[in-house]
Amino acid sequence: MVKYALTCVLLLLTACATNEPPQEKVQHEVSSTQALPMLHIQPEVYDLGDIKEGETAIATFLIRNNSTKPIQLVDIQSSCGCTAAEPDSYMIMPNTFTQLKVTVDTTAKQSNIKKLITVRDSLGNQATALLQFNVVENPHLSLTRKVQGIFDGKCASCHFDPLLKQQSAAKMYEVGCAMCHGADAEGAYAPKLKGYASLSALKAIISDGVGKPQMPGFAHENGGPLTQIQIEILSKWLVSLPE
Repeated sequence: MVKYALTCVLLLLTACATNEPPQEKVQHEVSSTQALPMLHIQPEVYDLGDIKEGETAIATFLIRNNSTKPIQLVDIQSSCGCTAAEPDSYMIMPNTFTQLKVTVDTTAKQSNIKKLITVRDSLGNQATALLQFNVVENPHLSLTRKVQGIFDGKCASCHFDPLLKQQSAAKMYEVGCAMCHGADAEGAYAPKLKGYASLSALKAIISDGVGKPQMPGFAHENGGPLTQIQIEILSKWLVSLPE
């Protein structure tokens, strides 16, 4: 009788194990049925941690073709001219991938930096990924090479050239100021400029800078892209912004 009872218990346990698969297996089966995007960048967010100013930030992403057709990468864009993105191959066969090397010039950058990478393929698919890192002070920078600012090197394509002959105060701010002072002039890496109390003081700061590569003098006579008329237009616009 005891032997019979033990046999029944064993049979019952076996049946339960068969009908209720382990939780890990259930999770795996659910994830495997989720549809993948046809074009996918991995990882979607890449955090490099701390990078010393002046050093090149480097990250390698994977661009995956999850479709059943070969694709051609037709457009690769980054959110700033100081960021370069180059794939190992522009042609990706079905269900394979290629590496995407992204490099960022950290010259004149500070604090938390985020760069958006956007990729488009010949089938009309689009994928994006975010590269982020924190730029920290490099005490040896000035001893090893000339200290550059936002008007030098690759940075000039975004923060110098577009400002030349620009007469719209809002556009000048968007191109030359927003990356540090915030999109709405409320402040970000640098102090806020909205509703500045003194027009003359603001004009002097924009014209002459504050002695740092991150905030050089924007006036022509200081090596910047703006005329005194442009600085006047920009300064008056900033002072007029409501608090």
